[in-house]
Amino acid sequence: MRRIFLIGTDTGVGKTAVGAALLREARARAIVALPFKPAESAGDDPERLCDAAGLDGSWPARIAPLRYDRPLAPGVAEDARPFLGGDAVPGRGGALLSEISQRLAALEADRRPALTVIEGAGGLLVPMPGGTWLPAWIDALAAAPVVIGRLGLGTINHTLLTLDALARRGTPALGFILSASEASDDPSVADNPAIIAARSGSPCLGILGRGAARVSLRDGAWARLLGG
Repeated sequence: MRRIFLIGTDTGVGKTAVGAALLREARARAIVALPFKPAESAGDDPERLCDAAGLDGSWPARIAPLRYDRPLAPGVAEDARPFLGGDAVPGRGGALLSEISQRLAALEADRRPALTVIEGAGGLLVPMPGGTWLPAWIDALAAAPVVIGRLGLGTINHTLLTLDALARRGTPALGFILSASEASDDPSVADNPAIIAARSGSPCLGILGRGAARVSLRDGAWARLLGG
């Protein structure tokens, strides 16, 4: 079994769209896949992911254990004080991470997936519940990062910064996927994937076209995602 963790270069770059597309591709290949969204703020991402995975209406509540009404980073939506210099509840972060990890393990024991697709929140340095930051969740869930960036002008900088930060902390990404989240005639899209790959040494795994249901995966990408 492989766990991958989708990390955006920012919010709104297409993480959920890419996650759903990968889950559809898994279904088409008869690969059992499980979505997981540990913390969701004011959105319907769990429902979209479950629909793509072919899971019924009972699953969104199971795959998204922490949900918040306000459209903020999950940690800020829960309690902004720890991120403003206030005191967090002692041990709260570690206990929460352990609880969520056990929750995911139970779901995997039920579903028995070959691939678990975990969607993060926003970018890499995002406040998360329990006074934690997103990198702690990558570690606790023992997942391989996959960076999701916007297919457009500016993505070279954003994507390289995220890839570099992951490599520096010892959790290099499996690769990156770029998503066309905006409709525009942008000449940068022709070369951006190759430039990012050449500079980072991390492969472009695929491109998600605007409105597309499936990621256009590069050769060998699916085997890389599955740990082959």
